[in-house]
Amino acid sequence: MKPARLRAPIFNPFAAFCFESIFVPWRHFRLGGLHILNLPESLPADRPVVLIGNHISNWDGFIFREIQKRLLPKWPIYSVMLEAELRRRPFIRLLGGIGMDPLSVASVAGAVRSVRTLRQAGPDFFLSYFPQGGIFPSFKRPLGFRAGIDLFIKALAPVTLIPVGLHMEPMNKLAPTLIASLGRTMRVDKPSSVHRILEDLVQTELSRIHNLLTLHGGESVLTTSLHPATVSRT
Repeated sequence: MKPARLRAPIFNPFAAFCFESIFVPWRHFRLGGLHILNLPESLPADRPVVLIGNHISNWDGFIFREIQKRLLPKWPIYSVMLEAELRRRPFIRLLGGIGMDPLSVASVAGAVRSVRTLRQAGPDFFLSYFPQGGIFPSFKRPLGFRAGIDLFIKALAPVTLIPVGLHMEPMNKLAPTLIASLGRTMRVDKPSSVHRILEDLVQTELSRIHNLLTLHGGESVLTTSLHPATVSRT
């Protein structure tokens, strides 16, 4: 029996435009604010960018899309996510969704092969990944990153990694405010096992957010960044 033909991941720009024309106004209505701290000034163009973060809500993948648009808006972004979620929301496949069942070795291997096909086609894309394997509060320690992220990094190297800490607070509005803090970029030139390092780096960004809020209160995030002159907001 011939093996099943691998279906390459899809990112359809027109589908993304249609989706965001509806989703972005709705996001402004449902979120009290979105603050992205510490955007890097530049990124190398000769390698993919992987955004790795803790997982606090169903907003997270869409926040990573916003980060990608602010950094390199012409690059597509693909997202590794649960196959069960993709079955419930199949349109996300057109937005770069790559399904995976973490309990199935064959499914994980298929997702890794899909990512490898993207890398073979060129370096100009983002990949988003949440190594916790579930949704947890931002103060969970340890975060519990799983080693599966290493398989994808090995398939993509050389690659640029960006650790992202995600935190949500009600602040002074009824709708929650979401804060994302980006750590310093990490260049990986050859296949490496780095999930423990990434967990520490994401925890560092979460501690920065928590300390900022503890020291200055919720209003401080509107005017203060963790690194000067790098705050973007919607």
